[in-house]
Amino acid sequence: MTKKKWPPIDPGTIVQTTRPNWEKRREWTDKAWVERKWGVRGKVLTHHDSHGLCYEVLHKDGTTGYYDPSELKVSR
Repeated sequence: MTKKKWPPIDPGTIVQTTRPNWEKRREWTDKAWVERKWGVRGKVLTHHDSHGLCYEVLHKDGTTGYYDPSELKVSR
């Protein structure tokens, strides 16, 4: 049996934000929703998994946002 890699996306990976996962809406604060951007590329800074997996992403404009894994696509 192979062990799954954790976290699935490494820090430094370039990702594209996709669209909001509205099923997760209640899990994020209003401030977190404002900081998120859609359809942009960014770099994964770190992950958090104490309340479920999420990633902190550095956007190209220098701001950061937190995203559910379902809201990210690894960019090539």
